[in-house]
Parts: sequence; C-alpha cells; structure tokens
Amino acid sequence: MKKYLKSWNKFEITLLSLSVILILGLGIYLKCGFLTTIVPFIGFFSALNQAKGHVVGQIVGVLLAILYSIMSYNNKYYGEVIIYLIVILPLYLSGIYTWLKNKDKKSEKVKQNTLSQKEWYSLLGINIVLFIGLYFLLKFFNTNNLLVSTISMNINLTATYLLVRRSRYSFLFYLINAFILLILWGLPVLNGNILLLPMVFDAVLLLINNLYGLHSWSKNK
Repeated sequence: MKKYLKSWNKFEITLLSLSVILILGLGIYLKCGFLTTIVPFIGFFSALNQAKGHVVGQIVGVLLAILYSIMSYNNKYYGEVIIYLIVILPLYLSGIYTWLKNKDKKSEKVKQNTLSQKEWYSLLGINIVLFIGLYFLLKFFNTNNLLVSTISMNINLTATYLLVRRSRYSFLFYLINAFILLILWGLPVLNGNILLLPMVFDAVLLLINNLYGLHSWSKNK
C-alpha cells in the first residue's frame, strides 16, 4: 500500500482531483442519483490505475462492470448490460489473475506484452463477426442509439481484451471509445436529460486519461 500511494505523481493526482470535482461534485449538486454519480467516478478511477499499470484498476473494474450494467439497464442500453456481465466482467476477473502473475515486484506495475501478428489477425476476424452479432443482438433488444452502442461495445471489448493481454495499444482503442461515449451519453443530455451530465464529463476525463495511458505505457515499454 505504501508503494502504491508513493507511485502517484502530480499529474495523476490532478486528474483524480478533477474527477472528484467534475463527476462527484456535479453529481451531488444536480442530485443525479447514486449510480449516475458514483459509476463515472469508479470508471475513471479504474481507468487511471490501468494507465498507471496497477492491478487495482482491474479489481475496481469488476465493481464497475456490475454497477455500469445496472445503470445501462435503467437507460435501456440493454446490449451494454449483456456484454458487461457476460464478457467484460469475466475479462476483468481474468485481468486480475494475469496482471498479478506478471507484476514487476520492484515497481508494482504490470509487465507489458507484445502481441504476435497472428493474434492481431485473429482479433480482427473476431471483431468483424462480433460487430455483426452485436448489432443484431442490440437490435433485438430495441437498444437506444443502436449503431453508436454497437460500435462502442465492439471497441470497448477489443480494448479490454488488449488490456488483459497487457498491450499498450489497449489505450488507443479506449481513446477511440471515449469519443464514442461522448456521443452515447451526450445525446440524452442534449435531449434534456441533464442528470447524465457526470457521464459526459467522465468521457472527457477518459480522453485525457487514455492519452496519458498511451504515453505512459509507450514510455515504460
């Protein structure tokens, strides 16, 4: 724990402080409700720890997957519910095991991995099939913002898989997904649902965090 606390630099502390002010503070001020207030903060805290290369990010991700599923269900993003519980939750659990097994004892950070060309091609093929399957699954459940939700889920799954595999390119996919999340949660806000505003600020902070994660992991590599 002592090593973990000392590992935080000024930039990371600043980002975490901003998340408290913009996400928790705004959620409490607008009386957004427990889930709408806490889920974006938990998501950002998990992502920030992942950018730092600490297994805490994967552990917190398990809690995030459960709470985000409940929130998505309340907002009729049924595909997100299914994918988070059936796929992303097990991926986070697998990530805990993988990261602990491949942790550098001195820095307490995860050791990076390089994917083979064969694995990248396999991932591309799976993504094409996954996109088609997700689209019709979400359509069956009459999911709001069908195309945006499908693309978001596809990219998010790819990023989460790459993170479990300890690849720095996971942050590139998370970066793309952060832009999509701006649309996914921004549309309801533009339509008058201002209580989802913390989710929009979360997406903005995630953009910054994922840029930092990509830089940090590339530097450590």
